[in-house]
Amino acid sequence: MKYKERQECILDNEQELASIPGRILAMLIDLAIIVVIFSIIDKAFDWIGLGITNIKMTNIFHIDIEAKNMNEGNIQIFKTCLGFVPIIYFALTTYITNGQSIGKKILGIKIISIYHHRIGIWHCIERSLGYVASTLELMIGFYQVFWNPNRMTLHDKIADTIVIKSRKKKKT
Repeated sequence: MKYKERQECILDNEQELASIPGRILAMLIDLAIIVVIFSIIDKAFDWIGLGITNIKMTNIFHIDIEAKNMNEGNIQIFKTCLGFVPIIYFALTTYITNGQSIGKKILGIKIISIYHHRIGIWHCIERSLGYVASTLELMIGFYQVFWNPNRMTLHDKIADTIVIKSRKKKKT
């Protein structure tokens, strides 16, 4: 594969970086959607009769699950599966929509690759896994948006992406 300079992929200077408040609000919208997905999963498992009585998120890295009909090993497997829900959500939504999760779509911002014209599935997976890295050590990976000149967070650097405002089509 031929190496591409960063300037080759950005065709013009009309692109504008997304605002920090816009990025934060988009993330909050996406997290609310993930909570709804967790609720749907909870109801689905209750419907099939696994007897999950309580799912409690004590912090971002720890979920407590109480279940009537599950042993401790199955509870651990279920917790691991729940841990992948946000990663799958962000990877699939950004790949399918070419850089826009639902929250980003609502706020009119978009993830683009620095090196490629279309964000690929691997970029989306790297970026989704990068959210975990950004969260570690007091969420310092997210705070990088404040001092990086391109507003790149740790997960942006991992996936070689930036977040821009979506272009509106000009009326002619």
